[in-house]
Amino acid sequence: MGINKGQNTFIKVIFILLCWSLPINAQTDDKIPLTEVLKNIEENHDVRFSYAQNDIDTITLLPPRSGLDINQLLEYLNNNTHLSFQQIDERYIAVSPAPVNVITLCGIILDAHTKQPLSGATIQVLNTSQATVTDLDGRFHIKNIPENAQLTIRYLGYETTQWPVSTFIEKPNCFQLQLQPKTDELQEVVLRDIFTKGISKTAEGSFNLNVDNFGSLPGLTEPDILQMIQSLPGIVSVDETVSNISIRGGTTDENLILWDDIKMYQNGHFFGLISGFNPYLTKEVSVFKNGTHARYGESVSGVVAMHSDDDFTQSHQLGIQLNMINFGTFAKIKVNDKLALHLSGRRTFTDIVESPAYKQLFDKVFQDTEITNLQNLAGTGSLSSDEEFFFYDFSFKAIYNATEKDRLRVNFLTINNSLNFTETFTTETIENSETSELDQNSLAGGISWERDWNPKLSTTALVYGTYYLLDASNLDIFSNQKFIQTNEVLETGTKIDLTQSFSRAYSLSAGYQFTETGIANKQEVNIPLFRNYVKNVLRTHAFYLSNALNLENSGTRITAGLRASYIPKFEELILEPRLNIHQKLGGGFALEGAYEQKSQTVTQRIDFQSDFLGVEKRRWVLANNNDVPISKSNQFSLNLLYQKNNWLLQLEGFSKKVTGITSANQAFQNQLQFVRINGEYKSDGIELIVNKKTKNWSFWTSYTFAENNYTFSQLEPETFPHNFDIRHKLTLASSYNINRLKLAGSINWHSGKPVSLPLSRNAIEIINGTPTIQYDIPNQARNDDYIRVDLSAEYDFKAGEKTEITVNAAVLNLTNRKNVLNTYFVVEDSDTSNPVINQVEQISLGITPNISVQILF
Repeated sequence: MGINKGQNTFIKVIFILLCWSLPINAQTDDKIPLTEVLKNIEENHDVRFSYAQNDIDTITLLPPRSGLDINQLLEYLNNNTHLSFQQIDERYIAVSPAPVNVITLCGIILDAHTKQPLSGATIQVLNTSQATVTDLDGRFHIKNIPENAQLTIRYLGYETTQWPVSTFIEKPNCFQLQLQPKTDELQEVVLRDIFTKGISKTAEGSFNLNVDNFGSLPGLTEPDILQMIQSLPGIVSVDETVSNISIRGGTTDENLILWDDIKMYQNGHFFGLISGFNPYLTKEVSVFKNGTHARYGESVSGVVAMHSDDDFTQSHQLGIQLNMINFGTFAKIKVNDKLALHLSGRRTFTDIVESPAYKQLFDKVFQDTEITNLQNLAGTGSLSSDEEFFFYDFSFKAIYNATEKDRLRVNFLTINNSLNFTETFTTETIENSETSELDQNSLAGGISWERDWNPKLSTTALVYGTYYLLDASNLDIFSNQKFIQTNEVLETGTKIDLTQSFSRAYSLSAGYQFTETGIANKQEVNIPLFRNYVKNVLRTHAFYLSNALNLENSGTRITAGLRASYIPKFEELILEPRLNIHQKLGGGFALEGAYEQKSQTVTQRIDFQSDFLGVEKRRWVLANNNDVPISKSNQFSLNLLYQKNNWLLQLEGFSKKVTGITSANQAFQNQLQFVRINGEYKSDGIELIVNKKTKNWSFWTSYTFAENNYTFSQLEPETFPHNFDIRHKLTLASSYNINRLKLAGSINWHSGKPVSLPLSRNAIEIINGTPTIQYDIPNQARNDDYIRVDLSAEYDFKAGEKTEITVNAAVLNLTNRKNVLNTYFVVEDSDTSNPVINQVEQISLGITPNISVQILF
């Protein structure tokens, strides 16, 4: 077959290009070790080189051209290596590393989008232990850096970057560097800095709170994690506690609370008023309200996943914190180039000194409990009491980077609340004292191993254990009766996760989880002698698969997954599909849709309002597929997003249904208090966020409308409002930042909690000799609207080259409004001849000022 002219020309061009490239390739391949070059020079010029072998072992270069004299050869070597060649005499030549100029750098690290300084960013000289961190202004100084060195800059949530030091030699004295927020395939941010700095929403459907780089929220002197999430619409605490958070109408036990991927059964100090998780070593919090990732199970409402600081510490850091309730400290210690330790601890000092803030919190948490409701015997003596309360927490984390691909983490956390309550009865002749006790504590620990098999494949394995104990000893000073109650949870588990990225457009994650949960409940009385002990154990195997598809050209992001849980005890397989779709519409608009099915085998119940001294009445129980069924939920939502020109808008509608609830875990204080039936609830609502920002100001409003109703088929009527049916919730707030000063204020309003009223006629009926209240239809009335005004201020400054101080002040309920949180009714006099109904109102916190100081060394 012949070759035409066009083909012949093409072959010639290819041949010429190949021939032209051969010398280039040959020249590259002709580089030889420096040791060989030096030997040739020694043989040809009768000289000897003196050098350290490790200085030249790795150096290769092109051989010098022939015909050069010894001086020209030395000049060639000096110019083509990082070594210095100095001729000592005619025969000997000394070889040493060439001297490198060192400089001092000053820089400021900024967020590339907001231009705000990033405090706590790590700047390290590559391949050395020389490092520093930025101060409150994002500024750093680093001395004696070689001009040929490289800087590595790291900050959580931002892309790690490397910069040659030579780039900055001609820069101004203190140059600016901008870091780009991290936008990997799994955590693409779709809304940034909601309300304040540090709150964002991802395409995966979660809200992320960057605790380490957080702005200001009204009423907070510290970044209390479980208080912060209540700024989001659809999340509310009807009794002002962090231990009773409702997400889209659910009870608090329906939420999954995770600390470093370990489930926590206790989340509060002061029996719920303060978060039990130290914020100063917590880096990030992820909150799911719907479309939850398939790796999360055991929850029919929300997920709150806390992640502690996982960055390797390049230099020692120490912090001290003090407020009007507790004091604490935290430390980051670099042991060596592979091992770092993080430690933190807090403890109250209120068992020594009682501050005004402590007294307000104490009155709030212990109102209408046995601690404050003393029964005096008029005419026969006097009754007095004394209380001693304290709490503490301690956390520890070991970070071991075994290799560039392998990372080992060891975590430990303990949380403790302790109350001693002493009653003293005094007459003219005797004095008798009895002490009741209430202890609530948790222990959690885990060991995890992460490995990057290659840039696209990684695995994580976690082995953990978590323990919870609620223990009460109640002594009656008049009858000498001792009532002991214990609720104990022990859970152990294993989680294995795999993530595979196939391309920028598609990634897959999968995993296996095994959980064994044992729960014991004990009740013991000495007069009359009685003991009841029940323990149950449940094991669960779960597999999940999740796919993430990111079509950048069309602006489409889809996360679809399936979770399959098998419970051998019940021989039941539960399938839970999860879906989240994000579609960019252009012009700053986007549309989202989400759907999920979830299940839960661990819930809480209340037997009597007086349990555990009436303070922490809820006890954990396991499903038995009988009177305590497995709870199951399904939810879908549609969400419109807009962010442009410093305006942010989110409008989301949702519908959520939960089946398998029991009346015992709904905290009824009406005719259903001692009824044990199963049912369901349905919550439908709309959530709105509007946020406008300027250079120094942020104005926002968040509003939630939701209708939340029970259905119990065995009752008449079957359907009535949920105990957490808060129809309307509105927040108006603003913050102002200038230089080192931050100010924030808010007005919070929501409709009152439902109330069940006694009948207007014949409200008391004698049943088996006991006066019993007869109620109207449950939850048909409401408390008055809740209104609270909060303020906060923050100022930070430097007290030396390495010391930074932050002072915070805040006031909760500035107007001292007495909001009624809950209303219930009791028979005041059990005398059947003249019983009287007493209305009991639980009141909110009064005006509560607080001041905190944080010192960072």
